[in-house]
Amino acid sequence: MSGERLSLLGAAQCLIRIDGSNADRIAAVAVGASGTVVPLEQIAANEWSLGRLLRGSEATEILLYVIDDRQGGFVNDSYPVTMRIDGVEHTLPAPTEQLAAVILGEIYQKAGAPRLKVSNEGYIFGIDAYARARDLRVPAFPKRTSPSERPHSEGRDDRPPPPAGSALGSGSGILIAPGIIVTNAHVIEDGSSFQVGRGRHPLTPIAVDRMHDLALLRGDVEGVPLPLRSSSPIWLGEAIMAAGYPLMDLLGADLKVSTGNVSGMTGSHGDVARFQFTAPIGSGSSGGAVIDEFGNLIGVTSASLAHENVRGRGSISENVNFGIKASMVHELLAAAGIDAPATPLATESARREVVQRLRRSVISINVMA
Repeated sequence: MSGERLSLLGAAQCLIRIDGSNADRIAAVAVGASGTVVPLEQIAANEWSLGRLLRGSEATEILLYVIDDRQGGFVNDSYPVTMRIDGVEHTLPAPTEQLAAVILGEIYQKAGAPRLKVSNEGYIFGIDAYARARDLRVPAFPKRTSPSERPHSEGRDDRPPPPAGSALGSGSGILIAPGIIVTNAHVIEDGSSFQVGRGRHPLTPIAVDRMHDLALLRGDVEGVPLPLRSSSPIWLGEAIMAAGYPLMDLLGADLKVSTGNVSGMTGSHGDVARFQFTAPIGSGSSGGAVIDEFGNLIGVTSASLAHENVRGRGSISENVNFGIKASMVHELLAAAGIDAPATPLATESARREVVQRLRRSVISINVMA
C-alpha cells in the first residue's frame, strides 16, 4: 500500500514489472535529489532493473511515464505493477487518479540501510509536469525530445527574414494577473518584439512552454484579470464563449465573441492537455480566451482542425476547435515562479456583463520582426 516501507538491505536484485497493457509506451527512470535522470535498465519489454541504484546514497525517485502523453493514455492502463526484491514479489498500489507519470516510490537511506517508500502519486499531465515541478529539462528524460529538436513545420521556407521592426502578424492574449498575459507559444515564436494592439505598450516574454503551446508575457496592460478556473474540471457539453481578435485586417480591430459548447474532453489523438469546443474561431484567435457561462477562464484557444486534412480522408468536420486547459496555465505560472492569480471565480452569468468583462481582459498582440 502507499506509504509502505520495503527494506532493500543486502538485496542483490530488484525488478519492476508491468503486468497490464501498453508496456511499449512506458519508460522507467530514476531521478536523484540533485536532478540527475538515470534510465532504468530494461531487461524485457515489460521489465526493468534498479541495478546499481540499490547501492547509491542519494535519495532517488522511481518513475513510470507515458513516452508520448500527447497521444493520450495513462500509466494506470499498465497496472498491475509488481516489484520483485530477490524473488519476493510486492504488488504496488495503483493510482487513484488517471496519471500519465507515476512516482512508484523513493529510495532513501535510514541508518545506512537502503529502503523504498512506496508511492502511487504522480502527474495527470505527464513527465513534462514532473519536470517543471522539479525544474528539470524535459530532454533529459529517455525518448523525449525538446521542441527545438522537432522537425520544422511544413510550409516554412528559406526566404530572407523581414526587416527588423516590421509587422509579422497578430494574435490574442489574456490578462490573468496584473501585468501578466498568457497566449500561445506559436503566436510569438517568430517575433523579436511584441506590443499590445491598442496602446502599443511593449510586452516581454517571461516563460514559454512550447510542448503545450503556451507563453507568458509581462507588460503595462490596463484591464481586469480573468478568473482562472484551474481546479474545477470542465464538463462535456457545458456552454462556453470564445473571445479573441481574428482576421483583424478584414474584420476590424475590436474583440470578437462566439458561443458554443465543450464537445470533447481531449484534443487531437487523445491529448489530455486540451479539449474540443464548437464556438467558431479564426486566424488571429490563437491565444484568446475560452470561458464558461460566468466568465471564468477554462482554456486558451489553440487551433482548429485542418478541414482539408480531414476531408482528404473522406471525413467532414465543422467547428472542431481546440483549447488548452486552464490547469496548464496554472502549471506554467508555477514553473515561472509567479503566484497563482487571486481573482475570485465569477458567479454571475448575465451575458452582457460577462462580455463587458471580456473587453477588459482579452487583448490583441502585435508581433514584429
